[in-house]
Amino acid sequence: MFNIFIYMNCKISIYLAYAASAYIATCLYYYIRTRFVGTPFMDSLTPKQRTIKKKSANVRRTIFYEGIGISILALVLLQPFKKCN
Repeated sequence: MFNIFIYMNCKISIYLAYAASAYIATCLYYYIRTRFVGTPFMDSLTPKQRTIKKKSANVRRTIFYEGIGISILALVLLQPFKKCN
C-alpha cells in the first residue's frame, strides 16, 4: 500500500547531512526540554530580574549543549547516512 522505504540520493556531502541532522535533532530536543522552563522577565529588568535571566540563560544553554551531545551520539551510533559513502 505505502512504500515506507527511503531511497537515498546522495548528492550532498555526508558530513553536511550529519551536521544538519544533528542541528535539527538538537533544536527538537531544546524545544521539548524548554517548553516549561518559562521566560524570567517581561516588564522591567531590576537587578533581581537580571540575576534570574542569567540563571535561565545558563539552564537553556546547558540544555542546548546536551541536545548537541545526544544528537551527535545518536548519529555516530545509528549512522543513518552510511550508505552514502
